[in-house]
Amino acid sequence: MTEKSLPSRRFSPVQIALLVVGAAVLVLFAIQVVRFWNGEGDPVAFRLGPLHVRWYGMILMAGALCGALVGEWEARRRGWNPDHVWNLLLWGLILGVLVSRLWYVVGQPDLLRDPLAIIGFSQGQFVGLQGLTIHGALAGAVLAAGLYTWSKKLNLLQWMDLGAIGFVMGQAVGRWGNLFNHEAYGLPTTLPWGLVIPQAYRHSPAPDMTTFLQSLPAATRFHPTFFYESLYNLAVCALLIYLARRYGKKIVPGELFWLYGLLYGAGRFLLEYLRVDSVYVGELRFAQVVSVGLFVVCAALFAARRWVFKSKTYGQQSEAQAAPQPLPQGETQ
Repeated sequence: MTEKSLPSRRFSPVQIALLVVGAAVLVLFAIQVVRFWNGEGDPVAFRLGPLHVRWYGMILMAGALCGALVGEWEARRRGWNPDHVWNLLLWGLILGVLVSRLWYVVGQPDLLRDPLAIIGFSQGQFVGLQGLTIHGALAGAVLAAGLYTWSKKLNLLQWMDLGAIGFVMGQAVGRWGNLFNHEAYGLPTTLPWGLVIPQAYRHSPAPDMTTFLQSLPAATRFHPTFFYESLYNLAVCALLIYLARRYGKKIVPGELFWLYGLLYGAGRFLLEYLRVDSVYVGELRFAQVVSVGLFVVCAALFAARRWVFKSKTYGQQSEAQAAPQPLPQGETQ
């Protein structure tokens, strides 16, 4: 009696084409990363007449798609409708970009003197929104989630938990856009992974820091703080996924999001010490002030829901929904 052989896996022509295109894109991306890491390359990927398409914008979109794919994967695992993930992505992109841009403009008084620059125009050409903030994007995403879940009668805290996983994955990918803008770098370093920043991009909101950066030799390398944050965000994403799968029924709805806020606030606070482009409010770095506020608020909400209000966990909510409902008085089954 011969053992039945398993059928060999065969890819369709469309799948093969997608794999080839995907591999080619990754190779081209790696080549561009090496160029920009060494201080070369134009932040504008290509031009269509007056329209300048920047690497930064394309990578932000790639980050949003990666976050949505991770969110869809988690939604299917939970048995939730994945269509809501893509609807939330659309709402989140609109409000996230809007609030993120406004947040950035408030910290850049010079932009207020040129209204067209606020919406991405320079010398009559659209050059893109050069300046967005993660804290503003997060605020816009939470606002979008609140409006969407309210309109669809969904549980906001449950979808914020799922959204935290997708959002931090999007951050991890989107942070690479800073490399292509020659921004979000840190102090000079002799470490082998330091990156080169062209003289034209060595500036800071603090005049003394700008003078210092401009005085350094052209071959000086700087800490890639965007890269550190990208790795940190990947670790946070992996932790949230692990907790959701390992302790899912013991988690109170909202806790994964509050934990994300705690971890991101702490990580961003520490990374700001390395950055040279921080916006200051008096003697304090604005991003650090916001990060401390985010940490405190999320810690308070985490503690309040678990230990003060003793909110039900996912498992307790499922048991309550599955329990037989009492019949009205006088009725029998």
